[in-house]
Amino acid sequence: MSVLQDIRLAFRLFRRTPAFAGIALLSIALSVGAAAVVFAAIKSVLLDPLPYVRAAELVQFRTDFTNAEPSHGDWVFWNDIQELIRRTRTVQSIGIYRNAVFDLAGDPSTPPEALYGLLITANLFPTLGVSPMLGRNILPGEDQPGRTDEMILSYGLWIRRFNADRSVIGRNVKIDGQDCIVIGVMPPNFNFPLRRAAAHTPSPYVEFWAPLRITPAATSGGLGAVGRLRSGVSLIQAQQDLASISAALAREFPATNRDRTLRLAFLRDRAVGSAANPLWLLMAAALMFLLIGCANVANLLLARGLVRRREIAVRMAIGAGSARIVRQLLTESCVLAVLGGLGGYALTVAAWKILPAIAPVSIPRLAAARADWAILGFALLVALINGVLFGIAPALRAAGWTQAIAVRDFGLRGGTSGKQDRIRGSLVIAEVAVTLTLVVIGAQLMGSFMGLLRTDPGFQADRILASVILPSLARYKTPEQRGALYRRFLDSVRALPGVESAGTVDALPFSGENHGGWITANQAAVINSNAQISAEIDIVGGEYLRTMGVRLAAGRWFNDEEMRPSSDAAIIDDVAARRLWPGAAAIGKRMCVDCTPENPRNWKRVIGVVSSIRHAALDGPVPANVYFSAGALESAVFLVVRTNRPVYSSSRDLEKAIRRAIAAIDPNQPVFLSASMRTLIADSVADRRFIMSLLTVTGCLALLMSVAGVYGVTAYTTSRRTQEIGVRMALGATPGNVHTLIFRQGFLTVAVGLAFGLGLSLALMRTLRGTLVGLASGNPSHVWIAAALVSLTAAIACWLPARRATKIDPMCALRED
Repeated sequence: MSVLQDIRLAFRLFRRTPAFAGIALLSIALSVGAAAVVFAAIKSVLLDPLPYVRAAELVQFRTDFTNAEPSHGDWVFWNDIQELIRRTRTVQSIGIYRNAVFDLAGDPSTPPEALYGLLITANLFPTLGVSPMLGRNILPGEDQPGRTDEMILSYGLWIRRFNADRSVIGRNVKIDGQDCIVIGVMPPNFNFPLRRAAAHTPSPYVEFWAPLRITPAATSGGLGAVGRLRSGVSLIQAQQDLASISAALAREFPATNRDRTLRLAFLRDRAVGSAANPLWLLMAAALMFLLIGCANVANLLLARGLVRRREIAVRMAIGAGSARIVRQLLTESCVLAVLGGLGGYALTVAAWKILPAIAPVSIPRLAAARADWAILGFALLVALINGVLFGIAPALRAAGWTQAIAVRDFGLRGGTSGKQDRIRGSLVIAEVAVTLTLVVIGAQLMGSFMGLLRTDPGFQADRILASVILPSLARYKTPEQRGALYRRFLDSVRALPGVESAGTVDALPFSGENHGGWITANQAAVINSNAQISAEIDIVGGEYLRTMGVRLAAGRWFNDEEMRPSSDAAIIDDVAARRLWPGAAAIGKRMCVDCTPENPRNWKRVIGVVSSIRHAALDGPVPANVYFSAGALESAVFLVVRTNRPVYSSSRDLEKAIRRAIAAIDPNQPVFLSASMRTLIADSVADRRFIMSLLTVTGCLALLMSVAGVYGVTAYTTSRRTQEIGVRMALGATPGNVHTLIFRQGFLTVAVGLAFGLGLSLALMRTLRGTLVGLASGNPSHVWIAAALVSLTAAIACWLPARRATKIDPMCALRED
């Protein structure tokens, strides 16, 4: 008989037992689908090559600091990169970029719009090996001062704002009040950089690229830099070359380079960041769930094999050999697996129709994950492997029956052998152990994450809305003009209904903007920078600190006079006060901010001490924070508003009111974005929330499938013992005795699985403690809560068949064949 005949026979048998086929297919589809969903994410984020030419040669530069916190940043200084370009022997080209916001002028049909994009040097795209879909790249020399402004559009912006008009190339558009020529449109799905620098922007994608003009203003502050290694150069060789260049720069330019070192890493590694470990954890959880599904289907096939002993006896009696029986049963399990794999792929397609909408932008390319042909192949391959795994034991067991045993059992209803019970019991033990491991680790991570969400950020986030407004430098050329404009914005917003207070700041907490610096109260530390303290330094205006709900511990707030550029007033938080003047009052003391031997006179006077706040993350140490008010409105970026009711109930109305108030003052001034502080905080943990959500779903499905497996085995075993139970009850056993017997025997297997699972989960937590955030700070009580949950559900799964056994009528049981 051919394999095709085996397949036809398998379908015929499935039609005769639709309940069995349906349960088995559902188990396979869920378990394979879970693995395929996670594999699609891993493929998109970790395995697919970056969308650049010879992406394995691309590296990203960063700066490490010897005495700063944080100790490194994914950015470099202009002068360092220029020296690197001149001296390197291992990097053939380097492209430089900086974040930018452009104000795109509106027209009668569309309002003005603030766009998030990059200013880039002319060699960035050639370094990446990419070109526009329409038009051309930025040419050498076009990134020099005095040139006409040009810009390259993203594909999304071209479609949305310019209606996919191919004649846009060469057209002038108004950017920041000046003419700008559109010279190109990038291909669909192109995005650089892959990892968004800010925590929250209107678009997760860069919407334009324009020349980075080489001016003194452009060379200050942090810049991104990407390079391409020369052919045949390894990463280690490039790192050694860069280390020697950094050492030379520290010797030649001690005033600027003595405390910093240039580093590089592959662009893929820098883009992925810390997303790899959580994704691999999800994959491990999905594969464990797959094993639970495999054990469930194996138990179903074992039970079905016993029911088919008569059929197998007949086939063996008429000459079918063991190999023929094994082939038929394996064919049936593989057909089940393929059908289940197709169902799992269908679930994956459906999942990745939904998941991109909630995928965090902090995990690059995750939203682009799709269930393509590779995912279909993965689902079918995994399903087939599992088909062999869950089919081999029942097939070999059936083939092991001798003809004499089969004929002897022909007339029996189907008693179960001790070996069959041991196989099913072993599968149940494995299911329970794997399930407990998943639930325990998931509970630890979820408990840690929930604790993180309950962390006090140090300010009252529920009633705060922040808007980003960047006045055009072309229309507001001087700091005085920008300061006057922002003062009008503040006055107008304060007059809105429901607004209690408003203020401005140049770097809002959880916005992705951080302005670090150095502070000291010791004159000697100005010479020795290693003795200085790193701090977040913010320029605040209006009633910013009171709007944020920061508590004044000592001293006073800023007054309007202290917002003049010449003011030396400063407010510090209690962390900075303790570190600068331990055990002493800080009010009236003086501190030096970003002072160096070359610039030793930037001393400030402390007028107030406030409570500390978290600026970049909910976890980790709370940094020292210093607030200035000098020139606050001239350097304002964020306009912060406190309302008289929670923002989530009125944010859209308030956001619209703020936009109308800004437009009433300057119709050409767009609002870059408006977001509540709760939204910004939520964005800072969006990647962990996404991973936790998928892990929770996997754990819940694993628990349900494991309970179904325990129930199925216990119920099946009980049904095969109907006559035995009838005899026991006829001889005087009470329903309570029967219930205890069935429950004890069923739960004993569960208890063994719980013991193995508890040991496995504790071992894994110790192994992964240094790899996964949340395991090191886990609460031991979560382990016992998870174990109690699995035990309770398994106990219910054992209790239901035991309860049904007490309802057996002894007379009916004794009459059964």
